[in-house]
Order: sequence, then structure tokens, then C-alpha cells
Amino acid sequence: MSTPAPPRSRLPLVLAILYGAAIVYASLAPFAPWLAPTPGTPFFLFGGWPRYWTRYDAAFNVVAYAPFGLFLALLPRGAPAWRRIATGVAGGAVLSFAMETLQAYIPPRDSSVFDLVMNSAGTFVGAVIAAWLARKGMMRDRLYELRARTILGDRLGDIGAALLLFWLIAQMNPGIPLFGLTFDPGSLTGMMATPARLDGASLLIQAAASAFHVLGIGLFVSLLLRKPAAIGLAVLSLISTALLLKLATAAWLLKPAAWRTWVKPGVLAGIAAGALILPVAIGWPRAVRVALCAVALLSSLLAPALVPDLVEARAPLGMFDWHYGQLTNYNGLTRAVLLTWPVLAAAWLFVLAGRPHWGRPDDSR
Repeated sequence: MSTPAPPRSRLPLVLAILYGAAIVYASLAPFAPWLAPTPGTPFFLFGGWPRYWTRYDAAFNVVAYAPFGLFLALLPRGAPAWRRIATGVAGGAVLSFAMETLQAYIPPRDSSVFDLVMNSAGTFVGAVIAAWLARKGMMRDRLYELRARTILGDRLGDIGAALLLFWLIAQMNPGIPLFGLTFDPGSLTGMMATPARLDGASLLIQAAASAFHVLGIGLFVSLLLRKPAAIGLAVLSLISTALLLKLATAAWLLKPAAWRTWVKPGVLAGIAAGALILPVAIGWPRAVRVALCAVALLSSLLAPALVPDLVEARAPLGMFDWHYGQLTNYNGLTRAVLLTWPVLAAAWLFVLAGRPHWGRPDDSR
């Protein structure tokens, strides 16, 4: 009797949607003011090649769109390589064309045929990688099998895994404290646009937000996985990976002066408190974990609202050792992802709780 093939995952589709939304946000923020181009301004396709461009601009545009092309090219099942590449390039080119067209109506942004070409080249690179991966049948089947064994099935597991991946990527921004949701206006006095200092109560709220965040993320992982025995290792691996990514990007992007004040006492206290509570909470019944996870995540989002300085703070660009214009977009995008993530995760938990047998510890549907 032949072994049935593992079920195909919808994870590439979910990742393509989320990554496409991230591109739209990064391309159109700050979303104002919307003004019609000056009469006589040629459409960007006919504006010619820019007189000045740098290799960094070219590389950034290629790298930014490569994952989108990869996710799109993985969508067609059983398709030949040329069809996968065509799907990735076509989808990326259409999205880039739409973004460049809309950027002409936002004065802070700049439409360019150069960006369109580089973005399309990026989707081509990603699509070629996807076509190569699709040809590796044994590796592909093992990945499908691993996904089927470790996380919840159907769309719910795919969406949860994609949300977790985007949270991990957003944590890479070193301007936001580890397991935090907002920039800290108390960092680097004299380097920031808002030199406000946080008092003791504000630091306590910041610690509470970090503790809630650690607890919520850990419980989210425990609910996403099928096997309880793997929960502890998975949570520890996730937290360690987030910390290593944060340290790596901090060493790369931050100035030496920022390093000395990057790690905040309130945030560290909150992480420690959340890490102490998490092992106990993971052992509770699944229904309790679902409710506690939602409360913790939404509390991590609401806690900064008690401190206006935290909510209104913007990226302290002076702390970064980076001189390219994309830094503002990167800061805005990661902040938006971290602020919306608890809401999206809570919606995921609501759907999980709606399953007929969701409270059973052996439920894998």
C-alpha cells in the first residue's frame, strides 16, 4: 500500500498576501498628502532613466521584491518552471507598477521606471529560487511532511505560522526594544526628536507591556503546535532567535552610543517576568491558554496607550548608523506590523476557539 502524499500547504499564499500588504504600506506611507501631479508631468514610464542612482538602491529594490516573487512562484501546484517564474514576475511587476503609479500622487514619494525594473528583477530572482526548490521533490515532500506533523492543519495553521514569521521579522528593528511594540522616547537624550524622559510609572508600564508580549507570544506558539512535548523547545528557540536577530541588526545598524542605552531595564524586567510565568501557563488546559493568550496580547497593545510619550514617539533616526532614505520606511513598517500583530493574532485565536473540538488536547484539526 502506497503512503499518501502529505497535504499541500497554503502557507505560500498567506505569506504572499502578508508580504504584499507590507510592500503596499512601505511604498505608500505616510499616505498623505494625496495631490495630483503638476500638469504636464510625464507618466513615470516615459520619464526616462534617472540621472543618478546607486548600487545600493538597485540592490535594495531587488532584495525587497525577491520574497514576493518566491511566494507567488510557489503557488501553482505541479507547474513547470517557466510557469512558476512567469507567475512570480508578472505578479511582482503588476504590484510594482501599481505602487509606482500611486506614488506619483504622494509628494514625499518618487515614481521611477528604475524602481519598476529593479523590483521586477527582484521577483525574477525569487521566482527562479522557487522554481529550483519545486524541482527538489524529496526536499519539498519532507518540508510538507514536517509542516503537517508540527503545526495545526488546514488554513488555520498556515495563517498562524505566517503571522509568527512576520512577528519575528518585525522584531529585527533595533530601534524598538526587544518584545516591545513602540519606540522608546527615553533613549539617547540629544539624539532624538522627542527628548522626554520616562518616569518610574512609565517604566513599570513598559515592563508590563513586555511581560504581556512574552507571555502572549509563548502561548501563541503552544497553541500553534500539535505536539505538547515540543512546545518548550519551540518557545525557547523562538525567543533565542528573536534575541539573536535583534542583536545582529543592532550591531549592524546602531551607532556605538546607541548600544549602551539600547537594552532598557524596564524591558528586561518585563521579559524576565513573562519568562517566569510562561512555563506554568503552557501547562494549563488549552481553553485557558487561548483566553490568556488573547488577553496578554491585547494587554501588550493597550499598555503603551497609558503613556502618551510611548504612543506618539517616532523612530529616533539619530541612533542609527544608516544614511539611506529607506530607513524611515523600515521603521514605519516594523512599527505598524508590531502594533497590528496582537489584533491579528487575537482574531486567529477567535477562529481557533470556534472549532468544534478546540478544547481537546488531542485535537489536530
